[in-house]
Amino acid sequence: MDSRKVTMEHISELAVLVVDDQPIINEFYRKILEQLGCKWIFSALSGQDAMKRLAERGDINLVLTDIDMQPGNGLELLQAIRCGDIDNTPRDLCVLVVSDYNYRHNVMKAVGLDCQGFLSKPLNAAVLAEKIQAALHRAIQLADPDTYRGISTEIRVNTATSKASQNQPLQESAAGTAPTDTETDAEPQTRQSTETKPLTPCKNDAPPDLSQQAVLEAAADKLLPAGMKDSFLHYKHDSIHEILQMLYKIGDVLGTEEPETLQTQIKQLEQLSSDLFQQEYLHQREHGYQPLSAHQAEHGLILQRTQMLTGKVFSQLPNRVEHLQKAHQQLLEAWHRHINGKDRQYVDYLQNQIGVS
Repeated sequence: MDSRKVTMEHISELAVLVVDDQPIINEFYRKILEQLGCKWIFSALSGQDAMKRLAERGDINLVLTDIDMQPGNGLELLQAIRCGDIDNTPRDLCVLVVSDYNYRHNVMKAVGLDCQGFLSKPLNAAVLAEKIQAALHRAIQLADPDTYRGISTEIRVNTATSKASQNQPLQESAAGTAPTDTETDAEPQTRQSTETKPLTPCKNDAPPDLSQQAVLEAAADKLLPAGMKDSFLHYKHDSIHEILQMLYKIGDVLGTEEPETLQTQIKQLEQLSSDLFQQEYLHQREHGYQPLSAHQAEHGLILQRTQMLTGKVFSQLPNRVEHLQKAHQQLLEAWHRHINGKDRQYVDYLQNQIGVS
């Protein structure tokens, strides 16, 4: 069965492979998938184990994989799929990666390897159903295998947080709690990495009054110089304007919209942002942009801020609206810094250093 043609009405027809080195987490996903009607659910305890399962079966439609595993991490598994290195497994097999936008280094590598989406803990059946539906309907344009092989699969992990401690959010999500909005302060560490640490995202002066949508839209317009014909920059210009319109629309209804509707709108915003960032990653890689890691790190920060806004939607605090407004303001500021900083730098690079027109 072509996984891209599977609809949620036929989710019972899906054959799903869940990959995590903790059996308790595999069992947790199994129970949620069973709630959604899945009948064929398989598990693997590492990336290498998953590769063997995929080669043996040849009928898996969807992979849900963690990143931090050995032997064979989630990025190595995803890379092997995209390179066509696993027998009986299509290169465009649908893969959802379980990660946290706090680990931007890992997330952006997964984006470069064309995963169809991300899952973050805690998780419940409704969120998983939405993610599966979106992933199965997201077609990818496969790159040459050598392109995927050129992406490092070394991962960064938070040494201050053990894998065992991750069980608690899973138990909470089974009870239906909303995603946490707590940010980690621990510095991610590179596992067996020889890469240069990404540059620190540039810090700009305090942003102006962002209550007026025109301020950010004017900044976005500067990302498309007069006479520029590059198709990606035109796509990016239109996408940013769509994102800003959606972001300000959300800001107008933070205190009045039903939480479920607000959550749906923010998820749409996250999806639109993620699609843009994935295309920009490919464009930067194609044009040999050296500060790519620092640029993508800020993409990760924006996605993290978006998720934090989602996490506050169902807050039970008496000042819930105030927290929502603060999170929304922080997201606006993240976009302002990025548009006026890293995005402007990339346009200057294209225009002045390599002559893209």
